[in-house]
Amino acid sequence: MTVARGPSTNRRTIGRAAWLAALLAVAGCHHFNPRSYTSPESLFQATMRLYRTGNFAKAEEGLTSLSFDLPPRDTLRERVRYYLAECKFGEGDFVTAAHDFRRIADDDPDDPLAPDALLRSGDAYAELWRRPGLDPTNGQTALATWQELISRYPEAPAGQIAQARVREMNEKFATKDYDTGLYYMRRRAYDSAILYFRGMIAQYPNVSIVPDAFVRLVRAYKAIGYKEEMDDVCQTLKQYYGTRPDVRELCGNGNPGR
Repeated sequence: MTVARGPSTNRRTIGRAAWLAALLAVAGCHHFNPRSYTSPESLFQATMRLYRTGNFAKAEEGLTSLSFDLPPRDTLRERVRYYLAECKFGEGDFVTAAHDFRRIADDDPDDPLAPDALLRSGDAYAELWRRPGLDPTNGQTALATWQELISRYPEAPAGQIAQARVREMNEKFATKDYDTGLYYMRRRAYDSAILYFRGMIAQYPNVSIVPDAFVRLVRAYKAIGYKEEMDDVCQTLKQYYGTRPDVRELCGNGNPGR
């Protein structure tokens, strides 16, 4: 006699099967042996499966084996180098990743992966400058790398992504200068604050906090009695940001600061 299985029984059976499949997958990863693959392509595909599941250490093991075994002109070689750098990135070794991506782009600038390698090199440097309060050198290098990518490969998809990265990085640099200006405002060091606000506006004219910097600039000029300079900035504010309440309060209708 055959007993029909209900929905709950089927779910338990499916659940056990899924659990067993996951267990086998983990076991397969644990016993991953690059030497057991019969061709470079099959080993590469196996390492890509590991890479996509976030098992960067095992993927790196397979890719390193390939890097030693592949002949110099093998078409797979650049992909191996690229994903080795991606594994370093995934493991948080951003210094090595930035260097390795950079070398890929420099060694063969005509390779299809060169634009992506430049993009990721910039990304790695950006990861090294996560907080605006830190030394900005890595952020500046990231910005320069993305700008180089846009200049060298303007039509590449990676170049389009780099343009967005440049905008984001400019926002961070502008915010750093703006916050420094606020620091001097709080200390009533208005001349120093003015230098930072003016410099930020000149260097990053398209960032989102430009209107706020103009407003702060007016307040700084007002605090030290620089009426002519205040009037000039108010003209700009009223022309482009005249609907803001703080602009109307500061600049009025031709009588700035009253």
